[in-house]
Amino acid sequence: MSERIPRVGCGEGRLILRVLSGSRAHGLARAESDTDTRGVCIPAPRFFVGLSKFEQYESEGGDHVVYALSKFAKLALQGNPNIIETLYTEVDSVLTVDPTFGKPLVEARDAFLSQRVGESFMRYGLAQLKRLSRHHRWIREQPPIAPEPEEFGAVQKDGRYQFPSADAERGYRAAMKHHEGYRDWQENRNPERRKLEEAYGYDTKHAVHLCRLLKMGGEILDEGRVLVRRPDADWLRAIREGGLSYPELMQWAESRVSALPELMARSELPTEPDQARIESLVVDLHRRFLEETA
Repeated sequence: MSERIPRVGCGEGRLILRVLSGSRAHGLARAESDTDTRGVCIPAPRFFVGLSKFEQYESEGGDHVVYALSKFAKLALQGNPNIIETLYTEVDSVLTVDPTFGKPLVEARDAFLSQRVGESFMRYGLAQLKRLSRHHRWIREQPPIAPEPEEFGAVQKDGRYQFPSADAERGYRAAMKHHEGYRDWQENRNPERRKLEEAYGYDTKHAVHLCRLLKMGGEILDEGRVLVRRPDADWLRAIREGGLSYPELMQWAESRVSALPELMARSELPTEPDQARIESLVVDLHRRFLEETA
């Protein structure tokens, strides 16, 4: 598999951590699955003291991403699921870990772990749920028609529409946004996802993502663990093959979302990450790197 992983350089900087991500890290890869990676680097000194700026590198198609250490740490402190997973990826999915700079970052990973992380995983899952249900509605119902301002009481004056109230204007803009979302979905609909929707009535690949995120969020809050390699891989694979009807999926997901307040209340994790410790680590790694390259 290593032959399929392109080399990702950091110019004059140093790549300190790189891992497999996505389905291969989760233990859910299929024969046709892409090989995705995510990494962290310390940029070249000129990005610290010069006029240039570097936050991240992303390959065409987005399969391979490398973040500057500062941005990576900021996203991790926010509980970003993709970033947190990078720190907890199983050893056999780690492609590169620099002993001087990458190892200390991984060893400090629990400083990022907090209730915020678990909530973030579940919030991301909820966003996936809303997106999936919106697409399911578009599949089953009459496509939304582009709204006309007049339907919301607007009249033209001096070449511009004037609405009778702010609420009417917000209603029009919301209806237009919904229509534009539908049109964009139709025009850019992934052929593979279309086949899944036609076969099962909803995007089962999307469902796998939302179920995994909701399960991981619950595990983090309830057990204080980030299980990237999924112990429930068989169940998730079954969902990918239509193992849950749409109503069953909705019922399960909504029960997980409704449990969030209780999970937060009984979680033994700190409410917030240890920002002071992380900032001290980032400063120290940058300082040591600059001394080494001076």
